[in-house]
Amino acid sequence: MQLPRLELHNTYAQLDVQKKNASIEIKQPKAELNYNQPQPSMEIQKSASKLEIDQTEAFADANLKHPFRNIKEWAEKAKQKILQSLAEKANEGDRLMKIEDRSESVIPEIARQKSGTPPKQFNIGFMPSSTDKVKFSYQPSEIKIIMNTEPIKLNAKTHGPTIKYHPGDFNIYLKQKASLKIQAVGATLDQKI
Repeated sequence: MQLPRLELHNTYAQLDVQKKNASIEIKQPKAELNYNQPQPSMEIQKSASKLEIDQTEAFADANLKHPFRNIKEWAEKAKQKILQSLAEKANEGDRLMKIEDRSESVIPEIARQKSGTPPKQFNIGFMPSSTDKVKFSYQPSEIKIIMNTEPIKLNAKTHGPTIKYHPGDFNIYLKQKASLKIQAVGATLDQKI
């Protein structure tokens, strides 16, 4: 005799998860930058250079003198000649005063000294007689540079970032229900044996 048997058929419950990732969006707008650089200015001041050449002594060597200078030099020479002549006369007077002490006659000696002309001396000459007679004076020019600079004018405007956040989603649901099916297989039920 065949006994009935039970067959069990079951299905497990299945869960499913649906998820949506969170996202963040960040945008950074560019900053606005304005700047202004004023043009620098430059000023140059230059004094004139000065050159002076003094040739007074060089011209004096060539006897090209100012009349007042000529008069002054001639007066000085005349004074020296007078003093020299007075000294000679005093010397002659002293010699004549002591004529008795000498064995020789003083008068012919004095006459001989006065009658002879001194020898002439000559040589080549240069005009001016030396380079030191021309005097130079030089004052160089002075250069003064004035710079006028202005600082850079800077104007910066910043913008904050824009942030957008999209939250994520997490959903758990029952995809398949659990089930249990029991079935008698084989014999017929409700049968008398």
